[in-house]
Amino acid sequence: MIFSVFHRESCQRGWRLLYILTAYYKCSEALKPYLLKYLQDVCASPGVHFQGIAKSCEQNLRKTFQYGGRAEHPNGMELKAMLAGRSSKRQLFLLPGGIERHLKIKTCSVSLDAIEELCYEMGLHKLEALDEYAVFVVTNRGEMTKRKIEWLPSE
Repeated sequence: MIFSVFHRESCQRGWRLLYILTAYYKCSEALKPYLLKYLQDVCASPGVHFQGIAKSCEQNLRKTFQYGGRAEHPNGMELKAMLAGRSSKRQLFLLPGGIERHLKIKTCSVSLDAIEELCYEMGLHKLEALDEYAVFVVTNRGEMTKRKIEWLPSE
């Protein structure tokens, strides 16, 4: 009994480490098909433990290959959250007209994901509509930067 609890915790830590690695680093082209196949097999097998985090690892890996790994490494608070199994947060977006909207931002969310979700909610379903919008990030110091397809800040 003790071994199975220890084994499960060890597996959980391993999956969380893989989650972090797939969000920040590209694997080699040689490893990519095998890693993707393994993650897809775990996701498709009914009753297998860790299906949810395997799906998240697969999504991270795909985003990392599409956009490159995240440029900024996780800060201490984000790393603690990921190690505790929390991989998303609610981020406030300020829209024109003073409208506030919270979106669920994941470790591998890019600004285009937020733009797509906001456009969808506004009923804008054509791809051309996405080109009309950008995300401006306001920092604690009041600085504002325009981002089209970049990783969303983790702070």
